[in-house]
Amino acid sequence: MTVMNQNTVVNERRMFTVKDPISALTHLIGAIGAILGMPALLLQGARMGNSMAALGSYAVFMLSMIILYSASTTYHSFSINARVNKILKKVDHCSIFLLIAGSYTPVAVTVLPGREGMILLSIVWTIAVLGIIFKLCWVTCPKWVSSVIYTAMGWTAIFFMKDIVAHLSAPAFFWLLAGGLFYTVGAVIYAMKPTMFENRIPGFGNHELFHCFVLAGSLCHYILVFQYLTMLG
Repeated sequence: MTVMNQNTVVNERRMFTVKDPISALTHLIGAIGAILGMPALLLQGARMGNSMAALGSYAVFMLSMIILYSASTTYHSFSINARVNKILKKVDHCSIFLLIAGSYTPVAVTVLPGREGMILLSIVWTIAVLGIIFKLCWVTCPKWVSSVIYTAMGWTAIFFMKDIVAHLSAPAFFWLLAGGLFYTVGAVIYAMKPTMFENRIPGFGNHELFHCFVLAGSLCHYILVFQYLTMLG
């Protein structure tokens, strides 16, 4: 066997060996859940007589979730070569901005009055575009930088909290807040990498725990939209 053939075999084995099994599995679960959850949410909205704008906002929310979890699963599954891996990493990191903006979209459309909702949408989607450009240019930035940006964007709602609280029931606000807290704790773990979680379970460390918190945050916001926002749309 020639050196070239040996390298080809090694590359093929590397490509078809899951790079980060638990990280890939957790977000594969998220991707499948989002794919199954999208038609269920749209049917629920239609059954409740929601407007086309509301239904469109649910579609944006679920598509952003599908993109995020699919991108993350792909990135953590395959190790092809340095160039492709970097591209997959960029797509993975950029999709986080899409999920944050996508999660805000149903809230802005169904919860906030016209002007406030449009302002919130403009802010979060502008940040998303700028964040994607930033990540395309500097995907290797320190993790704490990414976490600060994601968290700050995620809590943009604090500037609209008075109107949000006025239009949401207490249970609905609970799910909104719970999702934000899960995402925030996950971001802190991602940035600080506490040693207490490493090597307790083989293959399960800080990053895998971060993935679990992201899943929990998405589930909370899905419950918010499915159970409560469809009653407003």
